[in-house]
Amino acid sequence: MITRVQSPSFKAYVPVQFYAKNPANGKYVPVLKRENIKRCQGFVVRNLNGTAKNNKNEKFVDYYKQHDSDYQKIPSVHSVYDHENPIVYMVTGSDVDKVREMAKPIGKAKADSLDTFGHTKTFEVAQAGRDYYREVQHFIKNTCKCLKSDEGKNLMLRVYFDPVYGKRGKQKGKLQGFDFVNARFLVEQG
Repeated sequence: MITRVQSPSFKAYVPVQFYAKNPANGKYVPVLKRENIKRCQGFVVRNLNGTAKNNKNEKFVDYYKQHDSDYQKIPSVHSVYDHENPIVYMVTGSDVDKVREMAKPIGKAKADSLDTFGHTKTFEVAQAGRDYYREVQHFIKNTCKCLKSDEGKNLMLRVYFDPVYGKRGKQKGKLQGFDFVNARFLVEQG
């Protein structure tokens, strides 16, 4: 059973999982497709980093802010995608700078590849990406601490969306994006 926690305080990171309403039965189901996870996480990051122009949601930001003491001090977040699961790890506070520093070799490899070959599809860029993923996963699992409930259980941020489908022409019936519905901190399941 998932229990709702009223007053969590952050340590360094939180796993985030997204749910979208199934139009067939109205129930919320996990978002599994990588492209859609990135769309949903884009909403979260743009709102929490204050860069949202469209779909700005102060209610979500206020909810998040009241639960994250690191974010209150340094209002910045950074996403780390899990390649094996439909989960995003969101690092907050001063740890954002550490994760961004780990990502710098990717930018350098891309710039070097672009200068040398005119594109970024090179072994060096791929290797820099693999190194970053390995390093950041190690950092999250061994250095950072997950948000815990009062009972000492790991918490997860679950964000709920309604899918938006095209209504005209070639886009009719195709997924266009997601509208934010709600977010809750819940005990992480298995």
